[in-house]
Amino acid sequence: MSFIIFDTEYTTWPGCQENGWHGNQKKEIVQIAALKISDDWNVTDRFNTLCQPIINPKLSDYFIKLTRITNEQVQKKGVSFASAYQKFESFVGNDICYSHAWGSDYQNESDGNIIRENLRLNQITASREIIYRNIAPVFNRLYNENNITISKQASGEIVHLLGIEKNLADLGLNVHNAFYDVYSIFEGLKFFYPQSKQLMEQLSQIQF
Repeated sequence: MSFIIFDTEYTTWPGCQENGWHGNQKKEIVQIAALKISDDWNVTDRFNTLCQPIINPKLSDYFIKLTRITNEQVQKKGVSFASAYQKFESFVGNDICYSHAWGSDYQNESDGNIIRENLRLNQITASREIIYRNIAPVFNRLYNENNITISKQASGEIVHLLGIEKNLADLGLNVHNAFYDVYSIFEGLKFFYPQSKQLMEQLSQIQF
């Protein structure tokens, strides 16, 4: 079973979660990162791109501190969301896309919802339907079955929780960089292998 692990970073400001993203605050994608995982659980391809937001083109200091992605980087390397999505869609192929939303069930499309919102914001009609699933319940079950106590967790914190953050040292990145976070998810899955593979295979068969 091949599959995709993906993550997004999007524009944010202090207090936006609490105030419901009021006014002109929108969840415009600034980064999309993904890994294509083969049947034998090797990374066969990687995707990492920056996007230029259009509603709020200047990143907030809060976002920059959180992700360490700067305005200069986005201006120099960023592409339009339309271009990024077209490449992402091609990268995904027919695989299921998994992202991480702690505290939600398998059906929560997690970052898939963010992508759909950006399609609406940019008035883009996707050429086909991508299947999005939430991988966090897999980790929740793995933690429970392995007597690991945790109340909440972001995707990039998985390797730190498991004490394997050294596996990502060569990336030179940090938590809340989407490329770091997708590798954190995959390293976490490998930590629990083959138990994790069995759960992933079961999840892929669930019909919603």
